[in-house]
Amino acid sequence: MVNNDLVERFIVQELGPHVRKILREALQQRADSDKVLARQCEFNCFDIEFDFLKGVVVVQEVLGSGDESSVEIPISDFVILCGLNER
Repeated sequence: MVNNDLVERFIVQELGPHVRKILREALQQRADSDKVLARQCEFNCFDIEFDFLKGVVVVQEVLGSGDESSVEIPISDFVILCGLNER
């Protein structure tokens, strides 16, 4: 698994019930249609981009710069880390 410091900051700073709902909706859109290839969600401090073709999520810190301001992780890891598979 990749360095998850950025993902952990996203979880602490942004991941409340409303954000979880938006992320689940993006995943559900893909589950409902293979034509959905990508989804981007913009929040206060982080942007989340699902690339369903590659099977990855890009977590990017909005105000960050350089290599450490974004990380790409498998969608399955992101779902587990963010508790998106729980109801």
